[in-house]
Amino acid sequence: MQCLDVGNSLRIVPYWERGPSRSQRREIVIDPGIAFGAGDHATTVMAMELLERAITLAKGRVSEPGLLDVGTGSGILAIAGKLLGSGLTVGLDMDPAAVFSARRNLLLNGLGAKCCSTDSVGLFVGGVDALSGSFPIVTANLVAPVLMRLQRQLTRLAGGFLILSGIYDPLREEVFDRYSSSGMNLLEVKSRADWSAALFEQACLAKNRTVRSDAGGVSA
Repeated sequence: MQCLDVGNSLRIVPYWERGPSRSQRREIVIDPGIAFGAGDHATTVMAMELLERAITLAKGRVSEPGLLDVGTGSGILAIAGKLLGSGLTVGLDMDPAAVFSARRNLLLNGLGAKCCSTDSVGLFVGGVDALSGSFPIVTANLVAPVLMRLQRQLTRLAGGFLILSGIYDPLREEVFDRYSSSGMNLLEVKSRADWSAALFEQACLAKNRTVRSDAGGVSA
């Protein structure tokens, strides 16, 4: 993998390519390890693009919106959130090996891993049932059946915006319908290489926004 520009301001840099920056973009250094990839999969890239928009929108309400990354894997979305200006940021994964990998990547990006610090990322092994309260932004890059199974919990945890990715295209309408019927307003859809991702907002907070898709905008 080579360096990859994502969205308007991010760049993924494999750790073997790191060196003096020659770009104005915010660089995310990633060691893919054995199982978690280098962040260049379509589902991860789309989630990062939607996260960039979600943080911009959330900053209209709070200067440093909190972020929860469910199924954090390599930690790339949590790291991207911090570079884009998130406040309290938490990464959660059921796999201890994923949390180990994410901790290494935090160190590579100078973030460390402090449990309750707004200037770093708290990493935990476990599932969403252990969490209470809500976060202004929640990301979940998981396969569609898991997203459908976790619909109630993710909707509860998303106090403002919810980003879903990892959705194989034949299942996207089922996933979108499940979340739309639970009080979430669909803001943006991305599709790439047979995968889809979506940005939702709690319907009670939405203000006549326009639904965006790769095919163009549609009035909501």
